[in-house]
Amino acid sequence: MKKKHAGFTILELLIVIALMSILWGVAYAVFYQSKRVFSLSGNKLEMYQFARVAMDGISRDLKGATLKDNVDYFKSFTLAEATGLTPPPESNSSILSLLSLTPNGSSTPATLITYYLDNVDELMRAEYNDTSYVYGTVTNFNPGSATFYRLAANANYFNLAYATGSTWVSAWDSTSGTTTGRLPDAVRIILQIYGTGTGNKLEIGTFTTEIRLPYRVTH
Repeated sequence: MKKKHAGFTILELLIVIALMSILWGVAYAVFYQSKRVFSLSGNKLEMYQFARVAMDGISRDLKGATLKDNVDYFKSFTLAEATGLTPPPESNSSILSLLSLTPNGSSTPATLITYYLDNVDELMRAEYNDTSYVYGTVTNFNPGSATFYRLAANANYFNLAYATGSTWVSAWDSTSGTTTGRLPDAVRIILQIYGTGTGNKLEIGTFTTEIRLPYRVTH
């Protein structure tokens, strides 16, 4: 008698293939979801890191803001006035220059600082230690006399508002008008940053803070 050999029928093979396909599909879905969650988590962490560094730096400079006479200034510039910045500022960027007692490692007692958002989505800090800027009258920006630092990348919105009493205004000039010789009571910062975990703008975070300026005796 011939011995029968056990084997798989076509139906059984089709069932196995179908089950394997389902298992591979589930495994891929779990892997893809885990990868996406990890990417979004890294995306948000990146945004918070950029925001924290930027806000800490601006807060430190604003708390050191000072005016010793009407030549020194705390002034918000318009885009048309901000000449010489490279790359140029974005149209939706606030531009602020202030004299600050922030330690700068130079022989000058104060530093003239400018904040702006450039057209490649970088929040920039321009630092002027030259005495002609610290003690003279500044009418525009000269990159040759400044050291530029990138405070945050992936920034697409930077807005500042200034408090006088309970009123908030969008501009300030300590050298002209009703705010001559005065610092604002506080500055409100709104910074919008996007993450690039996979090279795309996956997440956009808006960060807001209000920084009180200490009172100082001015002359």
